Amino acid sequence: MNSIEKSIQILNYLSHAERSVGISELNLKLSFPKSTAHRILKSLLKYSLVDQEKNTSKYRLGLRILEYSNSFYNSFDFRQIAKPILKKICTETGLTTFLTAWYNGRSICIDSVTPSQKLNTHNLFVEIGKKMPFHCTASTKVILAYQSSEEIKRIINENPLQKYTPRTVVDPKKLEEHLSKIRKNGFAICDEELEEGIKAIAAPIKNSNGKTIASITITGLTKRMSSNNSERFVKILANSAQEISKRLGYKEESISKKTNW
Repeated sequence: MNSIEKSIQILNYLSHAERSVGISELNLKLSFPKSTAHRILKSLLKYSLVDQEKNTSKYRLGLRILEYSNSFYNSFDFRQIAKPILKKICTETGLTTFLTAWYNGRSICIDSVTPSQKLNTHNLFVEIGKKMPFHCTASTKVILAYQSSEEIKRIINENPLQKYTPRTVVDPKKLEEHLSKIRKNGFAICDEELEEGIKAIAAPIKNSNGKTIASITITGLTKRMSSNNSERFVKILANSAQEISKRLGYKEESISKKTNW
């Protein structure tokens, strides 16, 4: 087996592990000498195909894989499935609507639709290809909330909780409680946590295995997303997320839940 084949095996293993992996585990599972695994990982790390955690020295897939996946998404029908639904939501709400995908503990905006006639134009934090903060954006919070408790703790502990506005949650314990509430409600809200004067609502998208892999979000000026409108917006998003999930093979009960305002 040559180095390329061994590199592919390592990348495949990291992909299926869905967590960080050490050299000893690769040695055990793939029967590679530790020296060989270390040499290959060093090369993969050089080209950002893997990342190495500072605290544990373990490895996970890198951002370059995410860049490759974005190119794949351009031809993958996931975006094609979601696009008409994004447009429909944008038309119904008059708000910027976007799609966020989860990949190896990170989320990235992969598509968006903006109203043709913007009301109260504002430079929203929405850009295709942009990594979304995990602790203060509705789009990512609603995905993170449905990950395993171990994954949630790992992400919170390994990443700084940057304070963007006075409303940003920067206490790890409070963030975990907030994510628990999101799981219970079935949707997430960002109320001026990332940008003052800006609000967002997001619902989770699930695949055929029931795993939350993406989210659909609307965002706009806070005054256009009052409590009176929010209940209607949540229903629109929940139904839309359910429709996309079904097209991806998800067959469980409705994503939308009863909410109290």
